[in-house]
Amino acid sequence: MHLEAIASVVWTTNAKLIGCVYLSWSIAFGVSGLLMSWIMRAELCGLSEQVLFGDHQLYNVLTTTHGILMLFYFIMPGVMSGLGNLLVPIQLGVPELMFPKVNNVGTWLLVDGYLLLVGSSWVDEGAGTAWTVYPPLSMTASHGGVSVDTFIVSLHAAGLSSLTGAINLMVTCCYARRTHSCVLQSSLYPWSVAITGALLVGIIPVLAGAITMLLTDRNTGTVFYDVVAGGDPVMYEHLFWVFGHPEVYVIILPVFGLVSHSLHRGGLFSLYNMLGMVYAMIAIAVVGYFVWAHHMFTVGLDVDTRVYFSSATLLIALPTSIKVFSWMVGLRRMALASSAAWYVVAFLLMFLLGGVTGLVLANSEVDLVMHDSYYVVAHFHYVLSLGAVFGLLNGVLSCHELCSGYRSAAWLLRVQVVLLVWGTTCIFWGMHLSGTLGLSRRVPDAPDGYLGTVVSTTCGILVVLLVVALLLCASLEASLWDTQQLRATTRSTNPGMHNHMLSGMHSLDHATRGQLMLHTCVSTSHRASMHLEE
Repeated sequence: MHLEAIASVVWTTNAKLIGCVYLSWSIAFGVSGLLMSWIMRAELCGLSEQVLFGDHQLYNVLTTTHGILMLFYFIMPGVMSGLGNLLVPIQLGVPELMFPKVNNVGTWLLVDGYLLLVGSSWVDEGAGTAWTVYPPLSMTASHGGVSVDTFIVSLHAAGLSSLTGAINLMVTCCYARRTHSCVLQSSLYPWSVAITGALLVGIIPVLAGAITMLLTDRNTGTVFYDVVAGGDPVMYEHLFWVFGHPEVYVIILPVFGLVSHSLHRGGLFSLYNMLGMVYAMIAIAVVGYFVWAHHMFTVGLDVDTRVYFSSATLLIALPTSIKVFSWMVGLRRMALASSAAWYVVAFLLMFLLGGVTGLVLANSEVDLVMHDSYYVVAHFHYVLSLGAVFGLLNGVLSCHELCSGYRSAAWLLRVQVVLLVWGTTCIFWGMHLSGTLGLSRRVPDAPDGYLGTVVSTTCGILVVLLVVALLLCASLEASLWDTQQLRATTRSTNPGMHNHMLSGMHSLDHATRGQLMLHTCVSTSHRASMHLEE
């Protein structure tokens, strides 16, 4: 029986089940990346060596693996493939995605890539190249052995997994919808997923070409990035950031759709400025293609080039501000301050702080000073680690209600949001301060003068640990089947009695549950009819 259950999960083509598998894997991979960040903060929590005994290569391996895990294995699968498989078919009114078998392959490519990534840390001395894998640091003279080769293959596996999900969701959004309904009548989440899929199809091959040339440089004698033989390592930086900067919007655009979806569900009226929101997402995706070199102001770009990329970077603030002000109007229309609204407010706070610091770094002269400092680390963590994670939690909250039929305790979710904002602000605002004072990143020690900001960052990590424990407790308590049955029995016998761990739960109405179970009912009846015919 257990083998049959495992086989049904491994070979499934059901979009709802694949979405749950994606979410489960992304949460597991995210927790492993979070553990690595705790080890790094334990090393940085005091002066001199703490837990790594002066092994700076191991520290760089931790930072490299942590960055790739959080970007490629936690946020991207969660907001794109995980929630996309769960929400897009329901919101478009279709029973299944267009290519269900390809959908299944993408799930297990992600697992293969994770095993290769973690395995690369155990081979030789590990890949300590940072997540950008810049040559010449990633060449054989600096990193011999097969650790970097394994790391590159894991990036290929993650890219293939992202491509399978992107093509599937994009084609489903474009072609598999009800003929009598207009796309503008649906939620903004399918729009964001379709735009993100187009972005991924355009940028993943660029990354694949860049790292494949690096792989051939390491193993077959080519000299694409070897300066001695006439190669150009700056070409790798251009190719990588042509992928790397749109990758930021690949992560954040589905989050935009999830936030808009939450406001649409909780608002008194339809979502404000829907057409403007769609055009803003398209503009963000298009302009995001042409601003890659603002990550490269220190490589020797001429003045005219730096002026162009600074101006184009500032231009992205325009469509982003359209979305932010539309969300604020949507918040004004919320009838009740639900838990989802608290998540949306927290997301807006984190995203605005990250966006403002991004405008600071868009100035090329300021970036020349701030480059490779903790200010840059704090900036992209505010946008990705905080903005994207709050949006992901918002989407998981919505899907949790749909999948389990029960809402978690509102008071616990609100306590968790407040603590998460507090903990993450302690972490990354301290990084901003130490970065403005000149503290370099990727160094496992700090001078005495930075002890205050370093300690505040470590205290924030402890608060985030408490938040993760609270979130898991709330999710498990609202998901356990035995607890749900006990709750239903208790309410039928003693309507006024609430004697479980977390009170205040209530079930969804039958209409919402029926909408969720549309595909399950169709699939079950189809399988039953096939069984009768046999």
